[in-house]
Amino acid sequence: MTVTISIGSGKGGTGKTTVSANLALLLARTGRKVCLVDLDIGGADAHILFGLFEPKKTLTDFLTRKVNTIAAVAHTFYSFNGLQLVPGTGDTLQTANMTYQEKQRLLRALAKLEVDVVLIDTGAGTSYHALDFFMHSDIQICVTQPDPTSIMDFYTFLQLATIRKVLGSFLSQSEVGVTLKRHNFKTLSEVIELAEKTQEGAKEKVQQALKYFHPLLIINRDTPNSGVNKTKLKKMIAKYLGIDVPELGEIPDDTHINQALKAYMPVTELYPSAPSSIALQKIAVKVDQIVDLFNNHSSPQ
Repeated sequence: MTVTISIGSGKGGTGKTTVSANLALLLARTGRKVCLVDLDIGGADAHILFGLFEPKKTLTDFLTRKVNTIAAVAHTFYSFNGLQLVPGTGDTLQTANMTYQEKQRLLRALAKLEVDVVLIDTGAGTSYHALDFFMHSDIQICVTQPDPTSIMDFYTFLQLATIRKVLGSFLSQSEVGVTLKRHNFKTLSEVIELAEKTQEGAKEKVQQALKYFHPLLIINRDTPNSGVNKTKLKKMIAKYLGIDVPELGEIPDDTHINQALKAYMPVTELYPSAPSSIALQKIAVKVDQIVDLFNNHSSPQ
């Protein structure tokens, strides 16, 4: 079966695409058939990290119906263990402003990719597109940096993703669903309060919706003096959002990453012994194990 992994972040500049590209390559090295899909609408650049400057076909060709399948725009890097890439685009208003129907068509098409792992590089920030692409996966990964601004943006992103998850748990035409759609929420507690007020027992349904939502955390460009209190951060998330955020690993601040970017290659390919590459390799091992666990759990007994 195909396992989908989405990678998101609360703001741009966290290194999300670098992490996505390297994880996709490392997973492909295990022998899995992997497709990296660049859904960073308006800022797609994953193809550049592999030295592909002008893709012959992009996501736009699918969205404008020049081709019928996502597979038709996928580029295969035979020199990178057969890794496939669906290049994204931000060239047209049509792709940047997809309708609900167009978005659903895209998500249905992704589900039909005949690969072992679909790794989705979502857009940074908290737009509806970014949140929906992030939530539409089996496994979610968040990338942040240890500075206070990035941590706050990460928390905001996670909070809005959690609210999106909860809202999606209620049928749109149900009494609770109709009521919730009329409001804009800033905190999860506001959602729970109104849902319970509308229908007794809704709070329990919210808790059930979040039971298996455990986005994984990667801290990028970490330094010995970063000062991020991961324990305090995870306790705050558990208290106010009601979810656990397991840590996948930390990637140290490493000049090799910038050098690899300038060479248009993944750092794990160009500098496999660099500190950042070693950290990414350890993270990839964990992700590979999680994919196996997901497959085992989902397989009929």
